[in-house]
Amino acid sequence: MRDPAAKGLGALLGDSVRHAADLVGGEFELLRRETDGNIRAILGLVAAFGTASLLVLAALMLFVVFLVKGLGALLGSEVAGALVVGGPFAVAALVLLVLGMRRMSRENLAPRRFERQVARDARMATRPRD
Repeated sequence: MRDPAAKGLGALLGDSVRHAADLVGGEFELLRRETDGNIRAILGLVAAFGTASLLVLAALMLFVVFLVKGLGALLGSEVAGALVVGGPFAVAALVLLVLGMRRMSRENLAPRRFERQVARDARMATRPRD
């Protein structure tokens, strides 16, 4: 015959395991809900930021068209106005292109910090111990 105290202990252990599993399950459900809410909020912010960016870009394009038309009226030729307005944009685009190409060179993309850290770790590992 089984000892009543052992049966009580087994029931207590079973209950504690079941409650712990319920607690872990509840924690994971809370994590899932919180993560879902955060993802929805981030997607909403990305949509708002994207819309604002498009509106700013459209406003800038209208401003550039206004400048070209205005300078064209002052200079007597829209071609001259387009050259005056578009010239700095072309120069800026060329400078950014050159800087980007330099930045993307193979030497600049090498993982220098990683290489230094591995060399430092190798020196520490092979250093004679006192």
